[in-house]
Amino acid sequence: MSDADIDTVTAADVTGLNRAVVARAADLARLVGTGLLIVAGLGVLAWAWLVLRGLDVIGDQYFGEDLAFNERVDLVAGYVSLLLFSGLAAGVGVGLRLGADVSVARTGGSLTGVEAGEPLASLRRRPPVGDAGDGDEAPA
Repeated sequence: MSDADIDTVTAADVTGLNRAVVARAADLARLVGTGLLIVAGLGVLAWAWLVLRGLDVIGDQYFGEDLAFNERVDLVAGYVSLLLFSGLAAGVGVGLRLGADVSVARTGGSLTGVEAGEPLASLRRRPPVGDAGDGDEAPA
């Protein structure tokens, strides 16, 4: 084997590097997607809080008179944009997470962390059915 063979990039090297780059990008996409899902959840909570406070359902303030139906609809409609933007953030977050999983799976990576060649026994965390260890096993 000559020095030129050692310094040459092979197709397997390129495949391995591509897989590593896709895995890194997928990890970032998963993190950003998770962050967007958290932001969306906070947006929905903020929307619910504002609407319920505005309708005087929660809190210790009372305006003295009940709101008419059209006033209630106007109040809820004023905060719908917050709910819509939260839904958009959730959709983008889910899309990023799904795209990350698809890209890893298409390049031959593992979505579960299990790699080919691992012993199957290392994946079992609990005893098999019927072997709870309490002497109540099924008869053989």
